[in-house]
Amino acid sequence: MKGFKKTILSTAVIMGLGFTIQVQAGEDVKTSTQDSITIEQAVNAVGSVAIVQQTSTVGALGNIAIINQTGLFNGARITQDGDLNEALISQDGENLVGIAEAIGDSNIHEIIQTGNGAQSSMTAVGNTNTMTVAQDELTTASFLTHRAVAKITGDDNSISVEQGNNAQWYFGTDMEGSANEIEIEQGGDKWNEAYSRRLIGDDNELKIEQDGYYNTSYVNDLLGNNNNVTLSQEGDRNKITANDLVVEKVTILASQEGDYNASTIVVEGEENSIISDQDGDFNSAELLAFGDNNDLDIEQNGDFNSVYLGMIGNNNDFESDQDGDSNSVHIVDFQGDNNDIEANQTGNENNLIVQMGDSSFGYMANDNDFTIVQTGNVNELTLTTSAVADSNNNTATLTQEGDFNILDLMLEGSDNILTLSQIGDDNIIGGEGEDAFIMGGSGNEFVVTQIGNGNIIGGYIVGTGASVNVTQIGDNNTAIVNQN
Repeated sequence: MKGFKKTILSTAVIMGLGFTIQVQAGEDVKTSTQDSITIEQAVNAVGSVAIVQQTSTVGALGNIAIINQTGLFNGARITQDGDLNEALISQDGENLVGIAEAIGDSNIHEIIQTGNGAQSSMTAVGNTNTMTVAQDELTTASFLTHRAVAKITGDDNSISVEQGNNAQWYFGTDMEGSANEIEIEQGGDKWNEAYSRRLIGDDNELKIEQDGYYNTSYVNDLLGNNNNVTLSQEGDRNKITANDLVVEKVTILASQEGDYNASTIVVEGEENSIISDQDGDFNSAELLAFGDNNDLDIEQNGDFNSVYLGMIGNNNDFESDQDGDSNSVHIVDFQGDNNDIEANQTGNENNLIVQMGDSSFGYMANDNDFTIVQTGNVNELTLTTSAVADSNNNTATLTQEGDFNILDLMLEGSDNILTLSQIGDDNIIGGEGEDAFIMGGSGNEFVVTQIGNGNIIGGYIVGTGASVNVTQIGDNNTAIVNQN
C-alpha cells in the first residue's frame, strides 16, 4: 500500500459523478492495485479520501477491497475491473461520499453509510453483479438528505438500496439489460423520493417500497417485455406516477395504504397487466392504456375515492372495485372492440360514468361487454354511447341495489342489449339531467326488472325490431317506454 498527499486530481475523481465533498489539505489519499487491500481511516477524521483501483487478471479469483471511514466530509471510491471481485465501503459520520464501480462479471459491491448527508453511487457494467447500498441517519432530527444513484449495463445483475429515517432520494438511470433485479426500500418520518428513468430490456424486476410522509415514486421511460414493476407506499400524501411505458407482457402493481394517495399510470403496448390498490382516505387513481389485450384493475377501500380509466384498443379488460363512501368512477372506452368493463361499488352516494366511443373524433366502440353493480344509497349511473358515430353490438348488464338510485342512459347504435335490475326504493331510469332515456338503432333489446316501491322508467326506443321487456314487483311503479 502506498500513501501520498492529496492532489487536485484525486479530489476531482471523487467529484466526477456530480458529488461535492469538502476536503482539507494534508489529509491522506491511499491507492492500491494489490489483490487484497484494507484501508482504515482514523476516527473523527475530517476530509479524508480513499481511492482503490484493482484489475483482476484472466483466471484470477478476483480482488478484495475494504475501506472503513469515520468522521466528517469523507469520501471513498473503489473501481474494480474484471471478474469475481469484492468491495466494501463502510462510512460513519456526516457528509459522506461512497462510489463503487464494477466492470466485469460476478462482482459483489457493498456501500454502508451511517450518518447524515450520505451520498452513494453504484455502477455495474457486465453480468451477474451484485450491488448493495444501506444508508441510515445518526439522528432522526436531521434534515440532511441521503442520495443513492445506480446504473446498470448488462444482464442478471442485482441492485439493492435500503434507506432509513428522513429525506431519502434514489435515482436509477440508464438501466439497460435483461433479467436484472432492482429493489429500493425507503423508510422514515418524512420525504422519500424514488426515480427510475430509462429501464430498457426484458424480464427485469423493479420494486420500490416507501414508508413515511410525502413519498413519491416515479417510473419513466420503461421499454421491453415481461418486466415486473411493484410500487408500494404506506403513509400520508403519497404519489405514484408511471408514464412513457412502451411495453409488452408487463405487470405493474401500485399499492398505497394511507391518506391523500394518488396514482397515475399510462401504458402503451399489448398483454400488460396494470393494478392499482388503494386503502385509505381521499385516494385517486388514473389508468390509461393504448393497445390490445391489456388488463386494468383498480381496487379502493376507503372514503372519497375516485377512479379514471381510459383506453384505446381491443380485447382489453377493465375492472374497478370500490368499497366506501362517496366513491366516483369515470370509464371511457374511446375506441375499441371486444372490451370487457366491470365496475362494482359498495357504499353510499356512489357515482359511475361509462362512455363508449367519441363522436367528436369519429371514434366507435363495438362488441363491448359492460357489467356494473352498485350497492348502497343514492347511487347514480350514467351510460352513454357515442352519438352520430354508431357504437354497435354492445351488451350492458346494470344492477343497482339500494335507495334513491338513478340510472341515466343514452345508447346509440344497432343490436345493443341492455339488461337492468334495480332492487330498492324510489329508483329512476331516465336520461341525462331531467330527460328521458334514449336507445336508438335497429334490433336493440331492452330488459328491465324492478323490485321495490316507487320506481319510475321513462324513455324512448328509436328504430325497428327493438324488444322491450319490463317486469316490476312492488308498489306504485311506473313504466313509460315509447317506441318510434
